[in-house]
Amino acid sequence: MPNYIQNIRKGDHASFEMVFKLYHRKLYAYFFSKTKSEDQAEELTQMAFIKLWRFKHTLADDFPLDTQLFKIAKTTLLDYFKKLANDARNLKIYCDQISAPSVDPSPLFDSEQQLDVILGCLPPTRKQVFLLNRLHGYSYKEIAEKLSISPRTVEKHIALALKQLSGYANLPALLLFIELMK
Repeated sequence: MPNYIQNIRKGDHASFEMVFKLYHRKLYAYFFSKTKSEDQAEELTQMAFIKLWRFKHTLADDFPLDTQLFKIAKTTLLDYFKKLANDARNLKIYCDQISAPSVDPSPLFDSEQQLDVILGCLPPTRKQVFLLNRLHGYSYKEIAEKLSISPRTVEKHIALALKQLSGYANLPALLLFIELMK
């Protein structure tokens, strides 16, 4: 029997073709017994022979060629099953993400409603001063001129509004919401 290992290591295509013809059926039968699929068995057989050629420089003279070839086949099969498991895991993650309820835009709407309710508790002038300052960004002086009151009164209205609103648990989030609305 010719020394196929050395010839394949040297890049001899004829030796590789001979090994392919000698071991194709055995590898195919091995893969078919593990996958129960003719298509997968054929594809894995091809992959094993591609690996044999690609890594021909790693072939050892110490071990028979069929032992080395079936070791390649075993790793090819393990890689295939790992890929299947990974694909199944990714598919499950994808399906879970699709079936998960989408982000509901209603929290923004709820924040606006909560803000209206909370600000509704303020006296009208205090509410107006607070909104002009926090929502529209007017300075105390601008609010004073607009409402014909003193800047000190504006300052007092803002302080009282903040004190009155401090009892609400969601106030920091609502104030952030007001800042984002600017």
